[in-house]
Amino acid sequence: MIGLGGLGVFLCTWFWQWQGCVGFLIGASISYVNHRWLERMVDALGERITTGRSSERGGVLVVRAVLRYLSIGVAAYVIFKVSRAGLYGFLSGVCLPIAAIACEVGVELAKGLRQEI
Repeated sequence: MIGLGGLGVFLCTWFWQWQGCVGFLIGASISYVNHRWLERMVDALGERITTGRSSERGGVLVVRAVLRYLSIGVAAYVIFKVSRAGLYGFLSGVCLPIAAIACEVGVELAKGLRQEI
């Protein structure tokens, strides 16, 4: 995600100047925090299901899930009101995990095909 983030900053600056770059940085930051919170939530839910001894409370998990989407919505609304180019950059940043997952799939596919040969 960090490597693609650097490429995204360059491309957003190229296409949408500094407004797009700032929007991308905000979107990528929210996306990164969202990814970490999602990892923690999945780990806590898995632990709660398998052992019943999760250190995190269920209400905290729900609040984090709501905050994830609320932060995305508020940031998108504010950026949309300020700059359309910033919104394009923001939306690109929010989609950063999808690009990272696609790269990971490509790497795993290449490793799998290389082992087959």
